[in-house]
Amino acid sequence: MKLELRKLNLRDAFAQWEYTSQLPQDENGLTNPYHGVSFAQYRDKVLPELISYEHPVGMPDWFVPETRWYLWDGDTLVGEFRIRHYLTEALRQGAGHIGYSIRRDLRSRGYGTQGLRLTLEIARKTVAEDEIYLRVLKDNIASRKVMLRNGAYLAGEDEQHLFMRIPKDGGQKMSSDGKELKLELEDHEWPFTYTDHDRQIVRAIVADEDGFFYFVRARRNDVFGKATVIETSGGGVEPGEDFDSAIRRELLEEIGASVEILCRIGTVSDYYNLIHRHNLNHYYLCRVKSFGSTHMTEDEINIYHISTLKIRYEDALEEYERCRDSKLGRLIGNREVPILRRAHELLSEL
Repeated sequence: MKLELRKLNLRDAFAQWEYTSQLPQDENGLTNPYHGVSFAQYRDKVLPELISYEHPVGMPDWFVPETRWYLWDGDTLVGEFRIRHYLTEALRQGAGHIGYSIRRDLRSRGYGTQGLRLTLEIARKTVAEDEIYLRVLKDNIASRKVMLRNGAYLAGEDEQHLFMRIPKDGGQKMSSDGKELKLELEDHEWPFTYTDHDRQIVRAIVADEDGFFYFVRARRNDVFGKATVIETSGGGVEPGEDFDSAIRRELLEEIGASVEILCRIGTVSDYYNLIHRHNLNHYYLCRVKSFGSTHMTEDEINIYHISTLKIRYEDALEEYERCRDSKLGRLIGNREVPILRRAHELLSEL
């Protein structure tokens, strides 16, 4: 690839028109009111108007300056990237700073990832906010991966969208030393057919002052098969609940722990192909303040047979290895061992 971003310009008018006129009116949430426009209309009216948006004059107060860039691979225009220079409240809660699209016949070739990387280099010098805001449809898994590969973290969601953020300084969000893990894993235990839902999950590596770690042990015999597994405590985020509140609730319910949240460790995207689910796991590092009664559900008690496991770091690694004798155990271990190792590093630095 010989990739470059070129700002919207008169010289490339014909290629830009071809791309714009063929782009649907709604391309995965990116709006395009110029679908089907003629070249003459584009050249004489649309192009000058779009160029003026970078330094608008006489526009209403709500109008936000926007610059359009096109991704070129040699002589081929492969995608469009739009940068809004700052955000209104509506844009903070909506489309954010950057919108982009890649030519349909050139997708799944890495253009989205590389194009967004180049766009972020420009956006970091342009946008006013401390973080770069993006939005993606929940069913647009490819675009979500593009954002994650460029350092995005999940900041929230609504019924249809995930709201992603990328720190403008290029760092990662909220870990104690600025190095939050971002992992993307596939399920190689069961064949992929389709994914029909996402689940936002909070999980914690829980430690005490004496060097012990606290996990849950589950003895399962369900759709995943018969398996005994070790896993971090955690669970699904409830509607309207923020991640900090969710992790405190889950730890109280499952292991009876009241905790201090030290930092975020990272985010792991993984899949359970057997139940057609995509998991977004948000990991925290927590220190125990006190223990009380657990408040587990009937399923957690009677179906998953969950109990609390208090264990040293090296023993926890061995336990994850022992539990790799099942498909589910391997999926959990692939996700959690890197998180545990990172948590151990962070604790040594605190």
